[in-house]
Amino acid sequence: MEKISMEASRIHIVLDKKELDALVDPIIRNAEQFSGEVLDMAYLLAEESYRMENDFGQPPHAFG
Repeated sequence: MEKISMEASRIHIVLDKKELDALVDPIIRNAEQFSGEVLDMAYLLAEESYRMENDFGQPPHAFG
């Protein structure tokens, strides 16, 4: 994890996929222990993790 910047109301960090999964997976597995805001953030991060591994692109001229 690399902290890029930190301001009064936000922080900018960079995570690779392995670090992101290590952060998100335990939160989702123990969802009953967390508030809605934490779960919202975990689900958004999990979606980004999925996008990092899903590199499918529609082939050119697939339908015509």
